[in-house]
Amino acid sequence: MSSFNKVIIMGRLTRDIDLKSINNGTSLAEIGIAVNERRKDRDGKWTDAVHFVEVTFWGKKAEVMSQYLEKGQPVLIEGKLRQDRWESNGQSYSKLKVHGEQFSFVGSRQYGSEVIHQKTDIDKADRTKVTIPDDDIPF
Repeated sequence: MSSFNKVIIMGRLTRDIDLKSINNGTSLAEIGIAVNERRKDRDGKWTDAVHFVEVTFWGKKAEVMSQYLEKGQPVLIEGKLRQDRWESNGQSYSKLKVHGEQFSFVGSRQYGSEVIHQKTDIDKADRTKVTIPDDDIPF
């Protein structure tokens, strides 16, 4: 039986992104995401739970994230679940993390009272006014 490993989460950055460069010059960004979950408890009351997820991005994506995202901003992330294993002082440790593959900006970025929105290809396209006669419209 084959396996499937895909993670999609949306949450807010728990800290500013610290961009690092490893020995061969590849960029690395390790980020924290807070994911809120609302659920009913045994008494039927709504409670909020927060899950903290560690995500690692590599290369150009890590560089772009560090340039445009900061603590508190929402982001949508797609990736794969990975298990890091290491030893320290004779003890073995392991931790589940997300290996980030894609990300999407969510919402807008605010600086004071100014709001900066993402530009889309439609915003950049030349707009030409086209006149269509009423008798050419099929309804």
